[in-house]
Amino acid sequence: MTDKKTLILGNKHYHKFKLDNIIDSFDVVYRFNLACPGKNSGTKFGILAMCCHVYENFVSRPINKEEVIGKYKHDYDTSFLSNWYDFFQKNKESFDKIYHESEKPFGDWNRVLEEQGSPHRFSRLLSTGYSVILRNLVEGNDKIYVSGFTLCPEELRESMGDADGIALARSQGKSCHSFSEESRILAWLHNNKKIDASLCMLEDTEELSLKPNGYGTEPSEFILGLLNKEYSV
Repeated sequence: MTDKKTLILGNKHYHKFKLDNIIDSFDVVYRFNLACPGKNSGTKFGILAMCCHVYENFVSRPINKEEVIGKYKHDYDTSFLSNWYDFFQKNKESFDKIYHESEKPFGDWNRVLEEQGSPHRFSRLLSTGYSVILRNLVEGNDKIYVSGFTLCPEELRESMGDADGIALARSQGKSCHSFSEESRILAWLHNNKKIDASLCMLEDTEELSLKPNGYGTEPSEFILGLLNKEYSV
């Protein structure tokens, strides 16, 4: 067990609601794949967890910028790819750690869910963020907080740097991941106090607003206190 508060930060982008101070208040921050600090996502570099192909193409057997754009242009905006490539080359030593988050078969993670008492299961490969969430849970971290993930199954899942139409394609199930399953499991983990996903309820509005969902999710007293302290609500 650790007393450090760990924030697992998804790639949902907030344009209006200011999150920097909230994110920076956590002891440990995880980011994923083509994520970086700044642009309203906190200033801490933290730990960067990458899926297998991103780790290979940027770390273990790096390819050049033109190859990166050619490989990922269907998933990411090309200007975003170009800028992120330059940022990573300049700042990669600033991350506390960069590592490959191993893609376990979803059956292995289903056994973890069973051990936790969850009635829900995965039927597709987990996205990198959910692998990190469950691994932290297995390792006994009892202070896991989550932000920037989708808690509402009907919400269009948009991430930083998305290419045109990719969010809609995800919502239509055109992915190796099941985001409806993942949001359902995230809500169950929160409702059963395995993790704290209260920050995922934040709406992207200038004034503080928490969005209800179909799973009966309520914000924790800790996060309400953190928001009250920061925004005097």
